[in-house]
Amino acid sequence: MLLLSTLLVLVFALALRLLPMRLSPHGGGVDQWFWRAYIERTRRQREFPPQLKQFQLDEAQWYPPLFPWLLAKLPRAVFERYAGWMAILLDLLRLLLVMLAGYVLGGDWAVALVAGLVYALTPVLITYNIQLNPRGLGALFLDAALLFTVATLLREDIPWWPAAVFGGLVLLTHKMTTQLFVFVALVAGIVLLEARFPFLLVLSVVAALVLSAGFYRFVFRAHVDILRFWFINWRWIGANPILESPVYGDPAFESPTKFYRKGWRAAVRRLTFVVGFNPWMPSILLVGLMLCWEGQSIDKAQLLVLGWLACTFAFALMTTLIPSLRCLGQGYLYGYNGSFPAALALGLSWQAVASSWISLLICAATVIASGVALFAYFRALRTSRTLKVDEDLDRAIRRLAELPDGTVMCLPQHWHDVVAFRTGKAVAFGGHGYGFRLLQPVFPRLLVPASQFIQEQNVAYLLVWPAYVNQRFLDDLPPSDVEECGEYRIYRFQPVQERDIGA
Repeated sequence: MLLLSTLLVLVFALALRLLPMRLSPHGGGVDQWFWRAYIERTRRQREFPPQLKQFQLDEAQWYPPLFPWLLAKLPRAVFERYAGWMAILLDLLRLLLVMLAGYVLGGDWAVALVAGLVYALTPVLITYNIQLNPRGLGALFLDAALLFTVATLLREDIPWWPAAVFGGLVLLTHKMTTQLFVFVALVAGIVLLEARFPFLLVLSVVAALVLSAGFYRFVFRAHVDILRFWFINWRWIGANPILESPVYGDPAFESPTKFYRKGWRAAVRRLTFVVGFNPWMPSILLVGLMLCWEGQSIDKAQLLVLGWLACTFAFALMTTLIPSLRCLGQGYLYGYNGSFPAALALGLSWQAVASSWISLLICAATVIASGVALFAYFRALRTSRTLKVDEDLDRAIRRLAELPDGTVMCLPQHWHDVVAFRTGKAVAFGGHGYGFRLLQPVFPRLLVPASQFIQEQNVAYLLVWPAYVNQRFLDDLPPSDVEECGEYRIYRFQPVQERDIGA
């Protein structure tokens, strides 16, 4: 029964995760293009980390290295054919782990089945894994680290050192997951009066340094670099770099996509993101409170997992609501990590939940909320010009690949990675590893005149969606030839020497 249930849950989860890929046949998301370039260059250069000189505004590739290093070890044919499936594969491994943990801790196949279904239906896991990214691997290592800590608190004979090893792997895989790991360990140490939790962080750093032969010290420097950058610029996350530029924009204008817009409606929208991408986090915490109020017994394993979930949800809210913490990333993305303890907590509590009509009603409402969130995402993805590569953008990229070598500037800016990967050309962008000071003049807002930036970076081509910018910006561009690719344009600027002669 357990094997059959597991297979059915896997098929259900896989079907949901493949649908975004069907809606974006030319590729979707942002991160995957950078990681594919990183991995291919690693394989060709045979050095680590690779030098990605096509990203002109990066100083060094000091990202956490484990994810691309592992994928670079795959045979080239395997990686090229299945790169788009890697995030889904890692997600399904997490699903298997949560079902296994539910079965081991709960001793019942129904626990595993409920945990698997909740995990399979969590919206953020379906929307985010459209792209190749290290978040899933980092989450898998964090899940393993915290499962080991739960096990050591339940049984004295289980050692702590595996948790430290997995903690070190978290540090070498994903920065936002690292931040959550630190927060959960510190809070657990304080609440449980358990010194082993902060000591776990120390051991994890040691493990990361040993496993990376010292490279983690560069990862840490890059982590501080990005935190410093977003501490200054968090107000402009999601801003239109032209329409909110001090050079070309209107001071009163705020982009609809800007995450931290002013006003109470924008604040409600941000909270809607936190809840909408993973409605199971607040609902299962509410179920836990209802069970306590009804006098239902909750064992130590359930309490520990609910505490893990509460820490994750609290961190998601704190990084959304507290301005000084917004540099730690958009809070709703921590729902990705919260999916595991939420699913496990409901699975372990299912026997009590099944006897409580209020708890069942909360769970039913959460299933509906998840369905509504997914429907809204699929509808947006189908017509989006920013979440995926559409037909016109695909044609524009193919045209750029045919043109002579030269640096490309893109607006919207998240096109830079796909253009760099598919055309082989340099791009006037960065923000991937270390060196965010180089990015400041152009991101998240353009702070200098376009002609100045184009000349300084020796930009030969501008790929632009005209509806994304204003006429004032377009009028300020250097002399150029223009090609139309559906709704998009390619500006071909004169070489710098010709511009100087013309001047």
